[in-house]
Amino acid sequence: MTKNMKKFWEFGGGRMALTVVCAHSVSISIGISQGYSAILLPQLKVSPEYKNLTAEETSWIASLGTITNPIGSILSGVLAEYIGRRRAIQISSLPFVLGWICLGLAQDINWLYAGRLITGIATGMSSACYTYVGEISTSESRGFMQAIGPICASFGILFTYTMGYFIDWSKVAYISLSFAFFSALMIQFVPESPAFLLKRGRTEEGFKVLLWFRRNNALAQKELDRFNENEGLNSSRVSSFRENYFGPQTVKPFLILVVLFLLQEFSGIYSLLFYAVDFFEETDLNVDDYVASIIVGAIRFSMSVVLAFLINRVGRKMLCTLSSIGMAVTMLITAVYVKYYEVHQGEEKVARYLPLVGVMLNVAFSMVGMLPVPWVMVGEMFPVQVRPIMTGVVICIAQILIFVTVKIYHSMIDSLEFSGTLLVFVVSSILSAIYCKTILTETKNKTLEEIEAHFRGNEKKDIKGVDNIGFESSPEIMVDENKNNNGIYSIKLEH
Repeated sequence: MTKNMKKFWEFGGGRMALTVVCAHSVSISIGISQGYSAILLPQLKVSPEYKNLTAEETSWIASLGTITNPIGSILSGVLAEYIGRRRAIQISSLPFVLGWICLGLAQDINWLYAGRLITGIATGMSSACYTYVGEISTSESRGFMQAIGPICASFGILFTYTMGYFIDWSKVAYISLSFAFFSALMIQFVPESPAFLLKRGRTEEGFKVLLWFRRNNALAQKELDRFNENEGLNSSRVSSFRENYFGPQTVKPFLILVVLFLLQEFSGIYSLLFYAVDFFEETDLNVDDYVASIIVGAIRFSMSVVLAFLINRVGRKMLCTLSSIGMAVTMLITAVYVKYYEVHQGEEKVARYLPLVGVMLNVAFSMVGMLPVPWVMVGEMFPVQVRPIMTGVVICIAQILIFVTVKIYHSMIDSLEFSGTLLVFVVSSILSAIYCKTILTETKNKTLEEIEAHFRGNEKKDIKGVDNIGFESSPEIMVDENKNNNGIYSIKLEH
């Protein structure tokens, strides 16, 4: 076992995996922040100081954790572009520390608002980890490595739900500080993204980082050559702001991802996440609401691990399609059950645990596709020239949509009743399945350069052969008829 681990480390896989864990450790804090309102709000309702909070105030406490996410996302993109991906991730730990301190020391609702706003900024800033991991991973391992992010976030959510069952919300905030400090420390020991270094003209440093990760001169040189070739093609074009940001290689993935996130948000994934305990109160189950939320958190975590092993075997497109179908079916069953007893309120309920089973299955299906995969894809679909900025912009839009769906959740229940709200989630999941099947682009096992070429519309032909991996050769003997070539001919290699 020790010998195999040593080989795993020496041949580069271990180094890349350890670096990815350090980078994605910030996602634990993201998960804690996302799940925090689910334990905070129920405890506030029975607290002497906060028991008179209105529904409007509680919805703001929940949604303020997302309203500042877009600010953090844009800031993350700028920092990742100009000071590096690694430093951008590290800096995101600072507002987490400040936000948890505000929440831990909170004496009134304004402190709660401030803490939620600041941790929201930190959550948005943490998005640089997806850009970083996408750039250090190989095309074959990128899906698995990016899926570690959702695993860490799911662990953070499960941790929050569990701690909320045993201790009060202020102590949970103090404990959460340790994860922010851990991320800031760990990221100090990992190298900068080779793509960032090469883009900045620091070729020697970039090659050394590639060699550190790949542990093979040929592989490192191959990636360096591929990067330089892609940069050469880009420099031969008009590299204006308009071309970089409004060319098809940027606009197409932008539109695809924005629609994907829109369908993700309105399928109810984040409404259930932010209002987990309240959600189970609405279903009127004879089960402790905290225990139910912990069970759901455990399912999220376990299924996020399953996703990591499926994503490079099944592919992003198929996972999202199957996930959406499963979400639609399970939420429809729950909605029909709830609607029946809304109409027949005096009737004794049968199969009382059916809504809980439906929600658990819905969460399980969401975690093998529609929740994590869009976050995985956002770090791999944009060209290197605009990757940090556009990743930040897309995540900014996604987080605005999360804020909207979280904020209007109670309003939807007031207008449509609980069953009607669930039916909205069903319709969105059905549309998502159709969209993923017909439009979503598959990026499985494709290099970042191949993905860019696809959106530009100039994909390379399938590579043939084993040794000749750079191009297909088609020798042409070029003879100048006006000269005596003395038996010397030149060979032209076309690709």
